[in-house]
Amino acid sequence: SASAAGCSSGADHATAMADPTPMAPATAAAGASAAGGALVTVQVPLGAMTMPTQAEVSAAWAARPDFVKALPSDWQGAYSFALARPDVLQWIPCYCGCTGIEHRSNLDCFFVRREVKGTFQYEEHASYCDICVKTANLAQQMLRDGASMVQIRAAVDAQFGGGAAPGTDTPMPPA
Repeated sequence: SASAAGCSSGADHATAMADPTPMAPATAAAGASAAGGALVTVQVPLGAMTMPTQAEVSAAWAARPDFVKALPSDWQGAYSFALARPDVLQWIPCYCGCTGIEHRSNLDCFFVRREVKGTFQYEEHASYCDICVKTANLAQQMLRDGASMVQIRAAVDAQFGGGAAPGTDTPMPPA
């Protein structure tokens, strides 16, 4: 009943994300690049979002539901990124058609709204939607490469926008 028009059954798992273990928020907040080992400083405005602590991320990842554990590593990587980096995905729209289930951004595809600090309820939607996963993995890779939130948003809009499904009503990130 909460199916979105643009979502697939997860047949395309081509996005690259080798290690699904969440980055520590303190490291992630600095935009650490795991690939090259070099630190890239990327300032991401929090807006109304509260960043989880490393302990919260570790506990929530250890308690992830079976539907996440069963996913390929690149799909788990998208979930782990959403868990550790809500400050990024809150500014990124989703173009899979999930506006019909009242999603506000790509973050809502992975987690039920997180207004209460320290609460993490996994959303099953992204576990069967390649557009949600590809969007999060693109944002993660661009952040690792040092892109700004405005650049990440523009890339997501260019790659996924303009299709049959409308994007979520996601505010633009502050410049």
